[in-house]
Amino acid sequence: MARSGLYIHVPFCVRKCGYCDFCSVGIGDGDEALTGRMVDALVQEMERVDRNDAVTVFIGGGTPSVLPVGQMEQLLKSVRERVIEAPEEFTVECNPGTVDEEKLSLFLEYGVNRLSIGCQSAQDEELRSLGRIHNWTDFLDGYESARKIGFENINVDLMTAIPGQTEDSLKQTLEKVIDLQPEHLSVYSLIIEEGTPFFDRYGETPPVDEETDRGMYEVTCRMLGEAGFRHYEVSNYAKPGYECRHNRNYWKRGNYVGIGPAASSHRDGIRRTNIRDWEAYMRCIEKGEDSVEEAEVLTAEQKLLETLYLGLRTADGIRISELEKEYSGNYRSEWDLPLRDFAEEGLLVYDGDAVSLTEQGLWVSDTIIGQLM
Repeated sequence: MARSGLYIHVPFCVRKCGYCDFCSVGIGDGDEALTGRMVDALVQEMERVDRNDAVTVFIGGGTPSVLPVGQMEQLLKSVRERVIEAPEEFTVECNPGTVDEEKLSLFLEYGVNRLSIGCQSAQDEELRSLGRIHNWTDFLDGYESARKIGFENINVDLMTAIPGQTEDSLKQTLEKVIDLQPEHLSVYSLIIEEGTPFFDRYGETPPVDEETDRGMYEVTCRMLGEAGFRHYEVSNYAKPGYECRHNRNYWKRGNYVGIGPAASSHRDGIRRTNIRDWEAYMRCIEKGEDSVEEAEVLTAEQKLLETLYLGLRTADGIRISELEKEYSGNYRSEWDLPLRDFAEEGLLVYDGDAVSLTEQGLWVSDTIIGQLM
């Protein structure tokens, strides 16, 4: 198999947040028989795929760090056995209250060199409104333990447009997190997804209006830029050299293998997605059946749209000459006029070939891409 990324989905968390539409389920204080079945299934699925010379590994969820130490070691050991070379980047997602020094030491022992810690806000009231299980002090304890153990590459997840959040409270959160000097920040605007408790509560009227939401985005861009973070993707900011390699592979439409319920794989224009129902996924693996629920050969138009959509989300942008070479289109003549119009509006930078969105353009990227297509 070509060098790629490896993603492993652990669908368990202590309590599912009201805004979350990911494939996950709350298990409270834990159910070792249940989590053990899932780890066994993940290991079995990993053993079925071609040996993966992965450049990056990412264990996400859910909250992977809810796994007991022994089960986490089983999973990490299997990853090591299935990866020929030590990955350049090995990330594990965790949430405050689910990690201690024993688990953190285990991560380091098995080659994990990057943590992604869910914080969302430094304001306890905002965390309660989201249904998070932790407060700011809990986050600090976990972050400081990770530093003490020796982690030198930490991402912190934050959220904007939280119920009750204001630009001032966001500034306070950003100031507190910047003071901790993480290497990477992911800052997502809350989206109310259908089928979640938040959708039942707010419907199609989000708790923060669009103008305020955009103001929060601008505050985030400015403060993190002044703190030395490069805004390298619409929701991601990194100190130089600490961009997330695993996600960059997604944005460049590289090859990757997905393990676990709802996980997707992509190789050479073919996408496969596993069964989303996590219980059905386990039963399927235990019976020795194929866990893929959907397989799709992407058309040239789909590949172009993905390349455009993903490429323009990043600071690197796209090159029209590369698109014309790969997809045999005459995009320069088709797009030249609208691109120049967008450039005059300050939404993108365009030199006749290279195209990259400005921070203002990233906010309306869907509109720009829609017009180009």
